[in-house]
Amino acid sequence: MDLLEAKSRIAEALVESIFRRARYHVSRFRTEQFPLRFGREDFSPDFLASLETSPGERVEFLGEVKYRPHIDQFISVENQRGDRSVFLMARRQWPRLYFVLVTDHPEPGRSCFQAISFGEYTPGEPFRTVDLTDLKELGIFRHNVEDHEALVFSIFDLLNA
Repeated sequence: MDLLEAKSRIAEALVESIFRRARYHVSRFRTEQFPLRFGREDFSPDFLASLETSPGERVEFLGEVKYRPHIDQFISVENQRGDRSVFLMARRQWPRLYFVLVTDHPEPGRSCFQAISFGEYTPGEPFRTVDLTDLKELGIFRHNVEDHEALVFSIFDLLNA
């Protein structure tokens, strides 16, 4: 296992932990469909998250987590791909999919946990990330993310040493 793969698996575990702490039920996503692959990377959902918002009402969505050392560079490449972007191809296959990007090198003032917000996405516009806590529909509290950011920095610093 290389360093990038190790960081990716840790990123997945940390994002799942954020949702569990926010009282979501999180389970591994399994499908009969072929995975959405680009090169050696799988862009299929990693987990299914569900939350009972009131008796009999449930919110469910799929989550795909990717570690990227520099999120802006990754987003820039996907913007250049246009309709062939992995974001759009994955969303066509799984309409309730959220992409969560994890980095240990966030831009100043940004979180280590960022997401692509398709609720505000207009076709043809460039993709933009928002901090995970800015997606109000998910109900993720800032202190939850801050605790996990501390883990990102400490764990990834150890891996980089």
